[in-house]
Amino acid sequence: MIQVEGLVKVLGERRILDGVTFRAPTGAVTGLLGPNGAGKTTTMRVLSTLLRPDGGRVEVAGYDVASAPEDVRRSIGLVTEEPGLHDRLTVREQLTYTAAAYGIGRDASRRRIDHLAELIGLTAHLDERAGILSKGNRQKVSLCRALVHDPPVVLLDEPTSGLDVVAAAGLEQLLAEADLTGGRTVLLSTHRLEEAERRAARFVGIAGGRVVVDGTPDEVMALAGASSFRDAFVHLLGAAELTS
Repeated sequence: MIQVEGLVKVLGERRILDGVTFRAPTGAVTGLLGPNGAGKTTTMRVLSTLLRPDGGRVEVAGYDVASAPEDVRRSIGLVTEEPGLHDRLTVREQLTYTAAAYGIGRDASRRRIDHLAELIGLTAHLDERAGILSKGNRQKVSLCRALVHDPPVVLLDEPTSGLDVVAAAGLEQLLAEADLTGGRTVLLSTHRLEEAERRAARFVGIAGGRVVVDGTPDEVMALAGASSFRDAFVHLLGAAELTS
């Protein structure tokens, strides 16, 4: 589970996050949505302990990000827009290194890597260097790396951004087939409403560093008085931007 209460983050003189509050339950995908610059990536960086909060309380898998960052890092798998792979290492070498960093033995890591590679469609590329992979396959490696230690929380920060239409659709299908929500908390941050709408059961909308939408599709539509989730979400987010 992820619990965020009154999260504040200031960068320079700008208040990037201004009292963000939401909850992402276990066993479901929660969509974190908003336009570019709304504060989504900053929120994800706080959740992954890359940034320290300036106010509020944030718990990930029961651990406070400020007081127990190492426990948080052991409990999450993170997929970002830029995979950050070592181009000279093979896919297997990178995944083995990550597994070892989490204390997973060689035999266990080999089995886990082979399983994930088959699931995600990377078996043919395990012994290739990352530097020659397509961007779509690099994102597949990033997803494998995020899941290799079987974390209770998975953070997906714009995972399909920068991919072409075919690669993005393929990765979305893989995310669905990987059954990420089997006992996990999954938070999907994206500016693409259609991507989140296909996968998430609950939605949090951020505009101007504040949460302006939080609920299931039915709750969001009722709040906006709209007949479609897309129209309701766009209306509420747009109204919030005009008043911020």
